[in-house]
Amino acid sequence: MANGWGGRHPIDAPVFVVTHNVPQDWIEQNKDAPFTFVTDGVETAVEKAKQSAGDKIVGVGGANVAQQCLRLGLLDEIYTQLVPVLLGGGVRLFDDPGTTAPELETTRVVDAPGVTHITFRVVNDSPARKRHHPFEAPANA
Repeated sequence: MANGWGGRHPIDAPVFVVTHNVPQDWIEQNKDAPFTFVTDGVETAVEKAKQSAGDKIVGVGGANVAQQCLRLGLLDEIYTQLVPVLLGGGVRLFDDPGTTAPELETTRVVDAPGVTHITFRVVNDSPARKRHHPFEAPANA
């Protein structure tokens, strides 16, 4: 629907799209677009994004993908904007935290006209983060 920002991300960064169906027609029309479509899950998409980013930060977008990353222990921080607008539908970020909700620590709040920016740190020792992280060797290795 957004036409993939005309084939370029607004900050001109590589984009890894988690999908069930690769849009071959779109790829053909946007051959130079830095979009990689990943069909084997969020963990693989995050792994590819981290490899591409090197020592830079990797961000995820969309409530569903963020929820999956939270459940898998892949998020270190959540940056969100609270705007006084009620939407009629969609996926709410904190609607279904799974069986073990991660513990969040508020690290920054910036109040501006019409928006409040809030940053949460996902506490590393929360129950959702205690299991082995897929990109690190187990402690007993």
